[in-house]
Amino acid sequence: MVMTTRASAKARRPQRYDGADNRRAVLDAALTVFSELGFEAASTRAIAAAAGIEQGHLAYYFPSKAALWQNVVEAFAHEGEDLLRAALEGDDLERPAETAARVLPGLLRVFARNPRLTRLMLQEFSVHSQRHDWVVETFGAPVWHLLEPLFVALRAKGLLSGAPPAVAYFNLVGAALITFGNHDLIKRLADCDTRADAMIDATICYILGPVLSPAPAIAQNLSVPRTP
Repeated sequence: MVMTTRASAKARRPQRYDGADNRRAVLDAALTVFSELGFEAASTRAIAAAAGIEQGHLAYYFPSKAALWQNVVEAFAHEGEDLLRAALEGDDLERPAETAARVLPGLLRVFARNPRLTRLMLQEFSVHSQRHDWVVETFGAPVWHLLEPLFVALRAKGLLSGAPPAVAYFNLVGAALITFGNHDLIKRLADCDTRADAMIDATICYILGPVLSPAPAIAQNLSVPRTP
């Protein structure tokens, strides 16, 4: 039995089997299937059905499921890195709290704006595989290296709630992945719509709270590393 997804009911059959627009439509459909089913469970048959094309035509664009998956990620996953490269400037570390308040909400909105990609990334960051290694090196590492100096500067100012820069950064990214990548689960368990504009704003404020705050009083009773 072929497993179907919600995308198949909504897919619009492309008018042509070539061209950039059609290729983008195939990638968009594949993103939905991969995010809903995971790489292993997603079949090229289900992806072709979601894209509104025959399975043979899918192979015309992408010779393997792995190649299709990689093209999906490359097509949709550069927005966060591009945003940071455009927003961060050479003198931003002089006032790291102001820089963080200006830059980080935009990064978090990228996660919120792309829940399918966020869910896919959450899946791949959580398993050990060649896909995991590729995602980490291609997308995870560049974003961390862009933001590491900012988080180091925030810690030097006594912020990050006393956490080491790496811990604070990965808590921020992890919270965004889990919250914006699990809309259906959160909606089912708590009847909370994490795609609503007001909820996105509230979530971003909550995630950024520890980043822009000093260490809490409880840190005095814990073995929290001191600021270098």
